[in-house]
Amino acid sequence: MTILKQLDNRTKTALIAALVLITYGYLSRLTGLYFFWESESIGWVLLLAGAIGFLLTRIKTKAAVKKNTLPEKIGIGIIAFILFVNIGLMVIMPFTDACAAAKKYLTNNKELKSEVGNIKSFSLMLTGGIQKTTDSSGEYGNAAVNLIVKGDKKFKEVTLYVVKTADSPEWKVMAME
Repeated sequence: MTILKQLDNRTKTALIAALVLITYGYLSRLTGLYFFWESESIGWVLLLAGAIGFLLTRIKTKAAVKKNTLPEKIGIGIIAFILFVNIGLMVIMPFTDACAAAKKYLTNNKELKSEVGNIKSFSLMLTGGIQKTTDSSGEYGNAAVNLIVKGDKKFKEVTLYVVKTADSPEWKVMAME
């Protein structure tokens, strides 16, 4: 309880906002409320930022009594790395050819359209992973693209597995979950 009193207002605000956004994200999916599903992703980023604030407070507290702060510093390093990678992917993913192929596939998928209705948009925050390699035989790679499809009937979270082979100029969707 004393640690919570020692937290600065930014850290408290980040942690409270994170919990509210994560809770709303899960509840909106469970109740069929089709508004701001991105809140979950934003909430997790805020939670990590709040965790860094919490660890910084622990460092100040421990340093004042000359205790070892190495575990907290390592924790900050790990969390900062995770945040950097997540935010980097959220910024880079929407502009990749793999993501464009995934969106094109979803836009033309009749089964998905019958389920969600006319597709109005996709989530603002795409996540996933991508791996590309270029060698003498050409460029090839694979990607997993996680996004929210926003239709006029409902929203749906979708994961697409996209592959590019060296002999094909285009990325192709291999599977959808």
